[in-house]
Amino acid sequence: MEPSLFTSLGAVASLINRSSDLDQTLQHLLEAVCRRSPWSAGGIMSIDQEGGWAETVARYDPHGLGARVDRRWPLAESPSRIALELNEPVIIHDAQQSEQFPGYRRESIEHDYHTVVVLPMAYRNARGHRIVLSLRSRQAVEVTPDELAFLQFVVHLGQIAMDKARSLAEEQAFGERLRAALVAHGALLDQVLADESVSAAAAMVEAMLPHPPVIVDLTTRRVMAERSPLPDLLDDAAWRTAVTEDLGPQFLELAGRAVAGHRYEVRDLPLVIDGRSLRLPAILCPLTIDRTRVGALIVFAPAPDAGDLDHLLLDSARFGLSVQMMRSHVAMLTATRNLEDLFADLLNGTRPLPAVVERAERLGLDLAKPARLVVLTPGETWRASEAEALELHRTLTPLTRQIDARATVAIRPGAIVVHCAADARRDALIPPLTQRLIAELRKTTGTQPVAVIGRICRIPEDYQTAWREGSRLTALAHRFGRTGLVDAADFGPFPVLMSAVDADEMRAFVARLIGAVVDHDAAEGTDYVHTLAVFLDHGGRSQPSADALGIHVTTLRYRLERLGDLFGLSLATPDARFALQLALQFQRVLQPPAPSESE
Repeated sequence: MEPSLFTSLGAVASLINRSSDLDQTLQHLLEAVCRRSPWSAGGIMSIDQEGGWAETVARYDPHGLGARVDRRWPLAESPSRIALELNEPVIIHDAQQSEQFPGYRRESIEHDYHTVVVLPMAYRNARGHRIVLSLRSRQAVEVTPDELAFLQFVVHLGQIAMDKARSLAEEQAFGERLRAALVAHGALLDQVLADESVSAAAAMVEAMLPHPPVIVDLTTRRVMAERSPLPDLLDDAAWRTAVTEDLGPQFLELAGRAVAGHRYEVRDLPLVIDGRSLRLPAILCPLTIDRTRVGALIVFAPAPDAGDLDHLLLDSARFGLSVQMMRSHVAMLTATRNLEDLFADLLNGTRPLPAVVERAERLGLDLAKPARLVVLTPGETWRASEAEALELHRTLTPLTRQIDARATVAIRPGAIVVHCAADARRDALIPPLTQRLIAELRKTTGTQPVAVIGRICRIPEDYQTAWREGSRLTALAHRFGRTGLVDAADFGPFPVLMSAVDADEMRAFVARLIGAVVDHDAAEGTDYVHTLAVFLDHGGRSQPSADALGIHVTTLRYRLERLGDLFGLSLATPDARFALQLALQFQRVLQPPAPSESE
């Protein structure tokens, strides 16, 4: 090799070594080659083999040799394709005479250049495209083996420099990400120390994570999301709507599940949006404080690489959110205990009423305004642990506040008490609300609850009476196997009497007075029991009773006589009629109607 080539290599290496970034490296590479004859201009092209295009990414042309040369070439007309396929240089001795590459022929004639050399490079850009070095000369020159070796060595030096520039760029990018992560971490800690708002912490986490997160707060049963993980299918606004409507319950249920990993678990999440089933790769990070699950951070992204900054960001987000949610958890636990103590004093009369009223006002309850108690009992022996009580409070409170923004849920031993303002509008909404509460309790406790809607309490003294009445009806419901929403009408006009009578005694009483009549109706298809009940319900008056039965008065009298003849029943005295009416009422209670589908 000629000594001048070695000198040129030194100059090339020195120039390339001054490069500080990839673009500068490419430009210096071209400049180093073209400073020495015979090459007058050159370019570096990115080759998109799938798309079929060669695109110029750097150019050196101090003499305007190709000032108007296209930046984008069809790959079919470019020698770059052959250079990459063979992984060898392609030499066009005179482009103006070339039939193989018509694109170069047109350009060379227009801009007056002749010899072209295209050299493949092993380097790939950020999109994974190979690149090639293209050189042009004004004159047709002979590319000697020494010249070609020189060019290939320059290409090799360029590849080393480009790898160095890329590594440097990656290190700089990593440094920037690290600084940004540390700044975000510090800002999140400042937020946690300065503010108790979970929403504010969630907004900071949303901004600091590169991938779309969903933040689930089990302490308030809220799901927070901003960015869509499916931008091609749902924009951000549509995603937020889907989270509010379809996905919220799915995320809440997911946040309560056990997680295989201590810090996070990678899984494909099955989600249903508008009836469409989707599976999205996600990182599920449980939010736990003192072995208490308070929420979850769900990031829609593949698993973070070991040692990647994603670990730092995830851990920082987990810590900040967990602390904020634990504050909310502790506040709610305190509120739950305060309400439990308040209603214990109010309903049991364990403290002077003025002190209870004052305490209620501090907790936001005005006992002097009309209100109702809804008492729900999941089971006769049911008792809630502290964790279960807190979860029930979280679950039921949002339901009750759909009709009263200040509605209160208190968990008592064996019962759940809902305090709700009473007025004409809400009185119509309380029964359907109670049915929803019953359905929720069935799902969460696995029991068949009993619910009682109490009378309106207008003054603080009314609450103990309403509680006693509700407890009496609940006890009757449990005794006679009733579930769902019950009221005094289900037990006739004698609920106080029934609450004092044993069920076996009631059955014996019914059997002794009307048992034979019931058996006869069942065996013969007669309607004596119904006739007797209607007659007694109408105060023993024949005509109204006959009208209610849809029969003639004579037929009614005949049936009543047959009751005396066949079964020895007497309707002559008030005591006899009362005993029969009581037996009929007992029979209705002992044989409750089948539950409706809504229950």
